[in-house]
Amino acid sequence: MVLALLLGLGAGVLFGVIPAIRYDVWRAEPDEPTETPDAVQQTPTPEATATPEPTPTPEIAPATAEEWVERYMTTMSVQEKLGQLMMFGFSGTSEVQNPFREIWSNYAVGNAILYGPNIKSSNSDGGFGQAKSLTERIASSVNNNIPPLIGIDVEGGSVVRFRWNPQPVSARSLGRRRDVDFAKEQFQTIGAKLVSVGINLDLAPVLDVSENPMDTFLETRIISEDATIAAGIGSAIIEGLHAGGCLSSAKHFPGHGGTNEDSHAVTPVVDKSLEALQSYDLVPFVSAIESGVDAIMVSHVLYPALDSTDIATMSKPIMTDLLRVQMGFEGLILSDDFRMDGLTTRYEVGDAAVRFILAGGDIIICGAVSEKQQAIAEALGAAAADGRLTQERLDESVKRVLLKKLSLGTWDIEGAVAARTVPAS
Repeated sequence: MVLALLLGLGAGVLFGVIPAIRYDVWRAEPDEPTETPDAVQQTPTPEATATPEPTPTPEIAPATAEEWVERYMTTMSVQEKLGQLMMFGFSGTSEVQNPFREIWSNYAVGNAILYGPNIKSSNSDGGFGQAKSLTERIASSVNNNIPPLIGIDVEGGSVVRFRWNPQPVSARSLGRRRDVDFAKEQFQTIGAKLVSVGINLDLAPVLDVSENPMDTFLETRIISEDATIAAGIGSAIIEGLHAGGCLSSAKHFPGHGGTNEDSHAVTPVVDKSLEALQSYDLVPFVSAIESGVDAIMVSHVLYPALDSTDIATMSKPIMTDLLRVQMGFEGLILSDDFRMDGLTTRYEVGDAAVRFILAGGDIIICGAVSEKQQAIAEALGAAAADGRLTQERLDESVKRVLLKKLSLGTWDIEGAVAARTVPAS
């Protein structure tokens, strides 16, 4: 029976065993002695009685999604767990080809991301039929016991990947309309369409805010210069995607709008005080968490008021202390793409992958550069082997990822557990 209770990791702003079942085993008592008539009383030897077999303690089936995930995790190898922390891209439009296929197989890569070159948007159907075939091939290229998260950027406006009819309006247009119902309806349609072709994670909404959006590289991808409007429309986008059955990921935490530099090319610096960030840049993210956003993507940007040393994707003060503890976010923390110069000009990719996880991140995104994917996978494996990445820390992220996958309702985890009765080596 497919698990009925499917849980997501709902987020809200926070402040601040199965009991052992006792089985009593019945044991036979010897018969009472009987008198022998006209003779000296003798105590007869009682008939031998067999000692009953102890009643076996039945295995108790997990009752919650969390218990099912924990049960499944006991069957996973370290490499299978590490693979759940990777979301990799690839080149091609029909299948995952080498060298990517070999890397994904060798390192049990558990998730995929699609970019524009993966979608034949010029097709008569806008690329949706081709995408459906592609996602089916992707599923066969990852751990077959666990369905992959397959992500894509569909934000509206210029970032839509497919050819839509009608074309989704941009985030900027949604902000100007100030119509939360329209925003929700647009993204419910988007979410349902993505799910219909096998894509279950939309890397939207963009929740960066700027007083001069058109002076930033994000331009019309920014909802509004008003943080309150951005928060309202952003929450409507999240609700719409959920109504369409699709996961959502807000970005680029803790806010990319305070700089006109592009983290694809350089390492930007947002030189704002903590108070300024809290009263402006973080406002839409607080709203997104309250609206149950599934994931938050962290930027390759330096915020000296929060961490004077490291960019957000390497920063425990930002990802753990601020996002997890102070803001109470319980969902997935994603990196921005590890191909970007905002990261690679300051850090070696393999070392950065380990640092991202140790600082509190859950899933590393890396597009179609096989050398970088190889470096990420090898570095994570080495960190797990030498103890820098502890099993406890690894399991924290793996559990979050698997719970989110289970919430989609497409994973028969009961069957998966039954099929893996012996722990993987």
